[in-house]
Amino acid sequence: MIVGPRPGSPMPSVADLAHDGPVVLDPDAYGYHMATSDKPFLLPDDGFAGTNPSLEAVLDAQIKAGFTVACTPTGYIGAGDTASLHAAAQQVKALGRTDTLFVAPLDISLLDRAFFTQTQAILHDAGCPVALVLGGQGDPLKQSARIIPNLRTLAATVPLMPICTDFNGLDLIAHGAFATAIGTGGSIRHTVPPPRKPMSFTGRDKSPSVLIPELLCWWKGSKINLLCGAAPSRAPRCPCGTCGNQALTRFLYKEDQPDAIAHAVAVWSSIAEGLLSQPTVRERAEYWRNICGGALREHEMLAKRLRRPDAFDAQEPLKRWAKLPAWPTS
Repeated sequence: MIVGPRPGSPMPSVADLAHDGPVVLDPDAYGYHMATSDKPFLLPDDGFAGTNPSLEAVLDAQIKAGFTVACTPTGYIGAGDTASLHAAAQQVKALGRTDTLFVAPLDISLLDRAFFTQTQAILHDAGCPVALVLGGQGDPLKQSARIIPNLRTLAATVPLMPICTDFNGLDLIAHGAFATAIGTGGSIRHTVPPPRKPMSFTGRDKSPSVLIPELLCWWKGSKINLLCGAAPSRAPRCPCGTCGNQALTRFLYKEDQPDAIAHAVAVWSSIAEGLLSQPTVRERAEYWRNICGGALREHEMLAKRLRRPDAFDAQEPLKRWAKLPAWPTS
């Protein structure tokens, strides 16, 4: 999945991409448009140049450009705004298409206790697969203890494909989602309400964020080098095709970012392969819980190897994935 152009720019063509598999375009309308019940989508008068101002025309243009399926240019659906979500879902349902993903960029409040039942019903009624994007400042999964269980329920009841996500995508694959798209950078692992502010890179630390496989989290390359550089034999290593069992202390400069991204893709692809090889969804969930439990323990083990007095603190979502029941009980 690639992220679409800025509004008003031409749509890319699949023929220009060096990729042989399925390719999907995320129009990223939620980065520029706040959905309303009257205008839930960012349509061509504000969006793609050279297309007619209708939802169906935008979807047709994506198929014509060679994309495997079309994605709706849905605006960001704000806190508690079930009216705009319903309006978007009903417009998509009315088209009756079988080649479309309904992109649902939801403020995280819509997946919490107050609105979850209504959100679930609206998405279920949309009549097509849902490409879910989580929205909010900070990590949306930390909003409340209900978010992860509610997302798992959604994956089990709605044809779901979490996009613009992190390891939450694999958690939902383990609980019923049919696919996921993990962001290659931190800015595309969740979204925020528009207008999206440009990222600032004024700091001196230009090292890329690096996925540490054993910990299931990203650390800045400079942090890995600071903690492990004096003890290279104890530093995390990775056997993926990009790393070739080299230490992860080597990602120090801006030009190392492509390799850091390739490394991360290789790591999560390997985990996804293991998940998808499980005979049943329940066994996927157990497999994933074991991986998360191992990552939680590895936070303690890495601290011991580096002779630090305290364990590294794992991120809250990882703790919950490791400790929640692998599968909901009756």
